[in-house]
Amino acid sequence: MSGFNIATGALTTNLAALQVIGQNIANVNTVGYSRQTVQQAQIPGQLVGNGYFGKGVEVAAVERSYSAFLTREANLSAAGAASATVRYDRLQQLEQLFPMGEAGLGSQLNTFLNSWADVVASPLNPTARGVVLSTAEQIAARLRQSANQLDELQVTTRLQIEAGIDTVNRLSQNIATLNQRIVEAYGAGRPPNDLLDQRDRVVAELNKYVQTTTLEADDRSITVFAAGSYPLVLGSTANPLVNPPPLDPSGDIALALGNENALINTDLLGGGELQGLLRFYNNDVADVRNQLGRLALSMVELTNRQHQAGLDLNGD
Repeated sequence: MSGFNIATGALTTNLAALQVIGQNIANVNTVGYSRQTVQQAQIPGQLVGNGYFGKGVEVAAVERSYSAFLTREANLSAAGAASATVRYDRLQQLEQLFPMGEAGLGSQLNTFLNSWADVVASPLNPTARGVVLSTAEQIAARLRQSANQLDELQVTTRLQIEAGIDTVNRLSQNIATLNQRIVEAYGAGRPPNDLLDQRDRVVAELNKYVQTTTLEADDRSITVFAAGSYPLVLGSTANPLVNPPPLDPSGDIALALGNENALINTDLLGGGELQGLLRFYNNDVADVRNQLGRLALSMVELTNRQHQAGLDLNGD
């Protein structure tokens, strides 16, 4: 009867191994799934009479194939790629505001300057004078249009930043909830492989928006840090990113953690869509706006100075 029990136990153990193999095959194309392996162990023997007799085999654990190093490197790569991609897309939209060739701002500026040359050649020609006024109105309208388009691009970028912050907060809360469930599962003596995979997937998704580092605690929960040392998730508690506070005098967007006074050094974000959008909003658009403003100011100052140095129709 004992031999029958051993055989039954062996069949049950190997059936469990086959179930895990089937699970691996079924999820071969599942994103974020970690291959699992059944670890078998000999059941300690029982002393009977003059010796120990074996009692068969049992499932010791179901372990998942997981590399913390590779997971970390994949998340870093995803964060860097997300930052570069979203910034590149925005820079392309910015470039489209200033086309080359005849439709460009430079061509209109040349037309305006050439109209002055016609006035110099024929100072009494009213048509030449009218062309100067007309081209001046066109270049002024073009500068106003470009400034308005920059404003619109900033508004849409800001909305995208706010949406990204909401997504980060949602994912952080998901990680905190999974931390709690994982701690409870380990407390009950069961390694929750599926929950661990699910948490890794959420962390990977979070890294698309903001680059993070993680630190595992003894209870198997993780702390998630952003910008080096700012804890987005601490155990079962998620600290939300605060929507951008009112614009400061420089016009930059700042991020805060928990409340508007706990500002984050955005230079340390490292990667993720939020980092790319903030660089575009705070640096790229601001630089182009400053250059456009300097162009307008220089054109106005030089034109007025040269105009005042000339003569009107009365010789004054």
